[in-house]
Amino acid sequence: MNDQTVAAKDIGGGIVGTLVRFSWRCSACVSGLVALVAGALYWKQDSLLYFPTIGGVPRHPSQNPRRYRSPSEHDVPFETHMIKCEDGVTIHSWLLYHPSSSNNKEIPTIIFFHGNAGNIGLRLPNAVQMYHYLQANILLVEYRGFGDSDDAVVNEKGLKLDAEAVLKYAHDQNNTMSNVNVEKLFVFGRSLGGAVAFHMAKFAQVSKYPLAGVLVENTFVSISTMVDHLMPYIAPLKSLVLRIGWNSGEIAPTINIPTMFLAGAQDTLVPHGHMLELFTRMKNSKTDNLVRMHVVKHGTHNETWMQGGKAYWVAIKRFLHDVLSAEEYNDGRAVTKNGTGVFQRKTSTSTTECTEALSSSVTNESIEVSMGSNDGEDAAGMISSVGNFMGMAREATRSVAAGRGGNPSAPSKKKE
Repeated sequence: MNDQTVAAKDIGGGIVGTLVRFSWRCSACVSGLVALVAGALYWKQDSLLYFPTIGGVPRHPSQNPRRYRSPSEHDVPFETHMIKCEDGVTIHSWLLYHPSSSNNKEIPTIIFFHGNAGNIGLRLPNAVQMYHYLQANILLVEYRGFGDSDDAVVNEKGLKLDAEAVLKYAHDQNNTMSNVNVEKLFVFGRSLGGAVAFHMAKFAQVSKYPLAGVLVENTFVSISTMVDHLMPYIAPLKSLVLRIGWNSGEIAPTINIPTMFLAGAQDTLVPHGHMLELFTRMKNSKTDNLVRMHVVKHGTHNETWMQGGKAYWVAIKRFLHDVLSAEEYNDGRAVTKNGTGVFQRKTSTSTTECTEALSSSVTNESIEVSMGSNDGEDAAGMISSVGNFMGMAREATRSVAAGRGGNPSAPSKKKE
C-alpha cells in the first residue's frame, strides 16, 4: 500500500469521524433544546395559557379606556356580585339585568365566561349586544387572578372551582341577584371560556343543579390536542410534561344539556376542526339531546360574534327560544312536555317571529354563513391575542350606540 493510499484512507476516515461527531453534537443540541422546551412547558404552562394582564391591557376594569370600565357607561342596569368559591377565593362579576324580568319569567340569564386574557370590561360591547339582541340578563364573570377578583394562582383547578361557585351562587335562594329565573339559566363561553362552560355543564349534571343550555364559541377539544398542532416536536413528551387538561372532548358526549356550537371557519388560533370534532362527538353520542351548530364562514377567533351579522344572533335567539319551550327539568337537563328529552324545532311562525324581531336591529347582512363548513387553518397560537380587542370593541360599541340593538333606550337606572 503506497503512501497516497494511506493518506486517502486517513482523510476519508477523518471526514467520516468529523461528520459523525457533528451529527452527534447536532442531535445532542436538538435533544437539549427539546428537553429545555419540555421543561419550560412543564414549569411555565399555566403562565403560557392565562393572561390576567398582557401588553398594554390593564388588569382592572376601572383602568380601562372609557366605555370599557363599567356597564353604566352603556346605560345598562347592573349589579356587582362578589362570589365566594369553595377554597375561599372571591371572584368578581357584573349582572346586566332587564328591569322587566321581574315581571317576565321567560327572560333568560346567560353566564358569560371570557377567554384567557384581559378583564371583563373588554367584553362589555359584546355583552351589551347580547343583552339587547337576545333580551337576556348577562352575568359577566371574572376568573380568579383576573380583574377585580382576588389574587390567586390561576390554574385549571381554580377556574373549575370558579365555575362551580357561580352556578351554586345563582341557585342560592339567599343571593342578591335581581330578576334572575334560575330555570332559564344558560352558560356561554368563548375560547378558554368554552372549556369552563363545559365543566359547569358537567358539574350541573352531576350535582343536579338545573342548567337550561350551553353555548360555546371557538373553543378547543383539549389542551393536549392543541399541543399536537402547536408543538409537534413536544407532542411525544406531553404525557410526561403536560399538566393542563381542559378535556372538553371527553365531557361533550356525556352532556345531556341542550348545546349550541358557534364557530368561525377562519379561526387561526384554535383550528376550526376542534369545534367540528366537539359537535360530532356530542351529536353522535347516545345522549338524547338538542345539539346545534352555527358556522360563520369568514369568522375569526375573537371576532365571530361581530362578523356573523344578523344570522348569528337569530341562530342564538332561536336556540334559546326552542330550549325555553321545554317546561320541565330532569336531573339538571331540560326535557319536553312528554318527558322524552327530544326537542323539535318550533313552527315557522315562531322562527319568523324570532327573525323579524332581530332584522331591524342587526344591519350587517353581508356576512356569508355556512352550515357544517369543514374548512379551517392550523392554529397560530394557543394563546388568544388581545391586541385587537380595543378596535373590535370600539366598532361594536359604535354599533350599539347607534342603534341600541334595535331596542328602546335602556333604562338609565343602575344598581351596584
